[in-house]
Amino acid sequence: MPDNIGGNLVSRFLIFYFVAYGGSHLYLLLKISRGLNLSRAARGYLALPLFLLFIAPIAARTLESAGFEKLPELLSPVGYLWMGLLFLFVSAAAAVDIINAILNLAKRRTRMLSPASQLLIATGYTICIGAYGWHEAKDIRSERIILRSSKIPTAIGRIRIVQLSDVHVGQIVNEDRVNAMLDKVRAASPDILVATGDLVDGHQRHLAGIDKLFAAVNPQLGKYAIMGNHEYYAGAADSLSFMKKSGFITLINENVKFGNFLFITGVDDAGKKTETAKYQIVERKLLDAAGEKSFRILLKHRPVVAETSKGRFDLQLSGHVHKGQIFPFNLLTWLSFPVKTGLTELDKGGHLYVSRGTGVWGPPIRFLAPPEVTIIDLLPALP
Repeated sequence: MPDNIGGNLVSRFLIFYFVAYGGSHLYLLLKISRGLNLSRAARGYLALPLFLLFIAPIAARTLESAGFEKLPELLSPVGYLWMGLLFLFVSAAAAVDIINAILNLAKRRTRMLSPASQLLIATGYTICIGAYGWHEAKDIRSERIILRSSKIPTAIGRIRIVQLSDVHVGQIVNEDRVNAMLDKVRAASPDILVATGDLVDGHQRHLAGIDKLFAAVNPQLGKYAIMGNHEYYAGAADSLSFMKKSGFITLINENVKFGNFLFITGVDDAGKKTETAKYQIVERKLLDAAGEKSFRILLKHRPVVAETSKGRFDLQLSGHVHKGQIFPFNLLTWLSFPVKTGLTELDKGGHLYVSRGTGVWGPPIRFLAPPEVTIIDLLPALP
């Protein structure tokens, strides 16, 4: 694993953060200024708190890395909640702008919304959906799928695998949320527990004690995890240490075998290198090592199905996209990962399952994308 992977990922994130998130704040400032007809001085006074909210998440991470505790714990929840609310506002305001543009093209000016009305509609939407999304983010659902295969021996019967993905343990996803997830896991009584990337998100300080919660869950056939992009953001060494303390065996381009009927392959994630020819070759060799007679499961954080791997696995388990987490952000994630969440049958055999994620990243809000714990039952083929 090259040492500069985490740095490259962080650099790309920061560019996106300053361009897209900074632009959203300027858009909000413009909407408020026009809606309330603010003077130049009033706009200046408003710009200051907006700037502080803009830098709050970055400031929290920076202060946290410098050893501060109390201030980051205050800044982070406020900053991330604001991030979610701002996205809702921008989405609603942009939709109203489009409607107004259509009315303008139709030359029906009397029906166009005033700047004050536009601001009122977007603000009302933000408050209502924000409150609902706060609740939805805590409403962890159990999604169940059943796959039958002749590769599962009749004598074995059912093999139950539970998938966690994108938990993002950190300042937002804390002990209470992790306990709620693990209650769902324990209720399912899995034979195998897998975590398909982004198990951690924050500084090592916020992981203290939570490893013991995971360590208390001990499926009969073990627990397996793979690296996601946020493991690299948080620091690969610290992330691997946390997963080990939590009782997970981390698969970094490795196979694990269960008798002669089940193989699990875990591949690494470090940005776009998972899509390069080199890593597709590694992935293909790992899958070929399992043999065609075994039921082959591929753990891969990003929902990218390599053409060279099609037909070489029976089930790929992925996450990463969160189903956008807050609608309509899923329309943007679709541009990078044009796959649906849930179960998809692939054209050369096998299935892809894309989890909506079990925790949250950043804003403690989900809208039309509730968190999930996925329960996968592998059964013998029907006679």
